[in-house]
Amino acid sequence: MKRLTVALVILAVILAAGIAESLYVDKVFGELTERIDALEDAIVSPEDDALDEVNELTEWWEKKRHGLEMFTYSPDMRAFSVALAETVGSLECGDDKNALSKCESLMTIANNIHDVLDFNLADII
Repeated sequence: MKRLTVALVILAVILAAGIAESLYVDKVFGELTERIDALEDAIVSPEDDALDEVNELTEWWEKKRHGLEMFTYSPDMRAFSVALAETVGSLECGDDKNALSKCESLMTIANNIHDVLDFNLADII
């Protein structure tokens, strides 16, 4: 009976950790999508400073990426950082069209990372 109790406790801890991880990933990538949308809006709008926006996004992403890499790894997370740097470079050169295309790349990479890290029933089957 003692072994069964220990096994059930371990199972409960594993399930709780999995649920917490899934909720955290959904929260991070929900906010990431909002930030990328805000960056696109800042690039299109001449009144907004898109360079400040992308620098804030980069700083935020690097903090979140280090947190995500503590319990999972995806090479796309590093590729996302590279795409952010390319966006910064485009904005510094005044190439807004290229920066907008980079935003589309950022959104696609973010969706791919989210799909890899998120819980999917297909991963179990």
